[in-house]
Amino acid sequence: MTIVTQGTHLHLQSDLEKLGERLIRFGQALKSPDTTVGQLTALASSCGIKLKLRAVAESEARRDG
Repeated sequence: MTIVTQGTHLHLQSDLEKLGERLIRFGQALKSPDTTVGQLTALASSCGIKLKLRAVAESEARRDG
């Protein structure tokens, strides 16, 4: 059994709420076409996420013959 003082509990809740708010901002930024890679990287980092992006070029289907 762990006894948590109310002051510690409120501090933990506050930290979790802050993380939740940062995750929401990160999610909203992911949906926005105006968000830059730098902004996404910074928001991800603030959530403790290491963002790795890979760009893949689209190509049209080949039409041989």
